[in-house]
Amino acid sequence: MLEFVRRNRILLTSGLLLVFSLLLLSTSFRSQPYRDPIAQLLLDGLAPFQVAFTWLRRSASGVWGGYFDLVDTQQQNVALREQVDVLQSEIVRLTELELANQRLRELLQFRSTLEGEVLGARVIARDPTPWVQTFTIDRGERDGVRRGMAVLSPQGVVGQIAEASRTASRVLLLTDHNSGIDAFVQRSRARGIVQGADEEGCHMKYLRRDEDVVPGDRVLTSGLDGIFPKGVLIGEVLEVARRHRDLLQVAIVRPNAELDRIEEVLVVDATVRVKDAED
Repeated sequence: MLEFVRRNRILLTSGLLLVFSLLLLSTSFRSQPYRDPIAQLLLDGLAPFQVAFTWLRRSASGVWGGYFDLVDTQQQNVALREQVDVLQSEIVRLTELELANQRLRELLQFRSTLEGEVLGARVIARDPTPWVQTFTIDRGERDGVRRGMAVLSPQGVVGQIAEASRTASRVLLLTDHNSGIDAFVQRSRARGIVQGADEEGCHMKYLRRDEDVVPGDRVLTSGLDGIFPKGVLIGEVLEVARRHRDLLQVAIVRPNAELDRIEEVLVVDATVRVKDAED
């Protein structure tokens, strides 16, 4: 054995040194990682690009999410606007119904003050020319409407039937210059003829100069013209004009009925009476 060691001492010594070197190298690898210079350069060079790419990815994700949020918000706004439009239309419809019901209640209440045959009608057209004061209603000869019948509203006299066809009729308003109504002043009982004066309303003519007529007096139908029932309000005296050396005076009368806003009327003949009207 000693002889073998002696003869091969060089080989054994070299082998022991090799084994020892391998052990040292293995221990070095476990304790300290291997550093590759090329890999380090690549890592350092790519780092800024990786940071920029990460920022762009996050930004794009946020923009994309914001886009979908914006689209969803816009769709919600469109839906809400449509709901608002529907609700506003419904409010308009209900308001019109309420106003129509109020007008019809007033018309029915006024109808209850009249004795005789009374026909209700709706205004369906108005004359656009300023020098003709007329409108058209949806009742005609088939409904019993005839020329010369009186047209009234809850506020007072409106006019009279000027023409009647089978299904419609034209109403001559009391403000037209061709209109004339036998009337009297309620307070003093002074009598005259109320004629249309277009834009000035009406004039009460043929009043004697000594008749007691003052602004604020109410003018009513007398029932003596064979058209209008007695005791229906025509309007209010605004002004009285007395001319020098003239036996008569003229009163300017403002119609009580708002002729440009009337939508429903009553049509009556001379046989109709106003309940509790003064004889």
